[in-house]
Amino acid sequence: MKITKLIKNFNPKLIIALTIIAVTWINFNITFWQSKKVIDHDVAFYYSYLPATFYYKDISQNFLKDTVNQNIENKYFAPPKTANGDYVFKSTIGMALSYFPFFTAAHFFAQTFNYEVNGYSEPYHFAIQFSSLIYFILGLIFLTKILQLYFPNNIVSATLFVITFGTNALYYLTVGGGMSHAVNFGLISCFIYYTIKWHQKVSLKRALLIGLIGGMVTLIRPINILVFLFFLLYNVKSFKGFSQKIKFFLKYKFRVLIIPITGFLIFLPQLFYWKFQTGSWFFNSYVGEHFFFNHPHVFYGLFSFRKGWLIYTPVMAFALIGIYTQYKAMKEFFYPVIFLVVIYVYVAFSWWCWWYGGSYGQRALIDIYPVLALPLAAILFNLQTASLNIKRVTYSLLTIFILLNLFQTMQAKWNTIHFDSMTKEAYLDAFLRLTKNPEREKFLKHPDIERARAGLEEY
Repeated sequence: MKITKLIKNFNPKLIIALTIIAVTWINFNITFWQSKKVIDHDVAFYYSYLPATFYYKDISQNFLKDTVNQNIENKYFAPPKTANGDYVFKSTIGMALSYFPFFTAAHFFAQTFNYEVNGYSEPYHFAIQFSSLIYFILGLIFLTKILQLYFPNNIVSATLFVITFGTNALYYLTVGGGMSHAVNFGLISCFIYYTIKWHQKVSLKRALLIGLIGGMVTLIRPINILVFLFFLLYNVKSFKGFSQKIKFFLKYKFRVLIIPITGFLIFLPQLFYWKFQTGSWFFNSYVGEHFFFNHPHVFYGLFSFRKGWLIYTPVMAFALIGIYTQYKAMKEFFYPVIFLVVIYVYVAFSWWCWWYGGSYGQRALIDIYPVLALPLAAILFNLQTASLNIKRVTYSLLTIFILLNLFQTMQAKWNTIHFDSMTKEAYLDAFLRLTKNPEREKFLKHPDIERARAGLEEY
């Protein structure tokens, strides 16, 4: 089979180079930084710490109370208020820290080439757009290191290719550049790699790195504290293995304790900020927005036409099937993967806005794609010894799903796929259609935001 020969010649460096070229080419064609569309909505909330600190020199955001440039300031900041009327940043500080090197480069570029030095001129948008690619490439590099411990290069390469071009990750490197998901993808890849290496050889340095990275992904998105489950359960191969893992941790208790201590220290600046601004060490800065753990939308999050993960990213069904393959052949990964994925999905889809606003597919799950890359690689590896008919069917489905993702990414960019109101009828009407149907509105079903925030069904 020609496709089999092609896969055998795959090289991880080639896939990483292809990713850089493809994403750069797309970004230079859409040029969102020229129309200043990058630092907007959620990205603006993440980013707002930086201009408030370095240009306005006021983390209390009291400058929003004046009337100078108020329209611009409210557009980019739009902070919620505490009970006593003080402003508070909506998001945690993690993404601002991840932007900081790129913000600094943009600052000096703007100064040198006479752009406005205010945090919002073109160089800043450009820098934030491409920061996503840098973190994603970091993730691919570490994912390569992880997968090469268990699989040949062609399987590693195929896995990288599927993750990059077969999932909604591509959208968040281009149209949705600047969002948190590429950063978390990169950091969680690093977390998994150092978890494996720490278990191979326990060391203080690796413990510090695991704590630092785990603390950082939690600081970016608090739900990502769940990634520590991977560390806790790695190499547990049976229920009896749980007690053995506890004994292992007790043996190296200092080098285990350093991990949560380091993670806590990374999160500590956020606690100080909340205490300074609100008077409380812990504060829900998403005022009026909550998780409803007694009313999750797991089925809708996975299968609905509005935003179902496996509807818009069907290739990841192979990763889910691959978890069983891990149980058979890679037991050290079975428990950490299945527990993390199941709990992560439950928590993510317990959020009041389970469809995650204006987005393409289920962006909330991109963060754990490095975890899902392991079972995905496992099933691709096992496919090599499958019958010819199974290979034909599977390779055909993989190809169709990758092409469908690329096409639907274009549809999402041009709003042919609506960002939050799709239905089965709207999906079928838009299927393989690049341009938006002028009569599309009759197929859409817009969610009732206030009902959803109250924990009720949004229709």
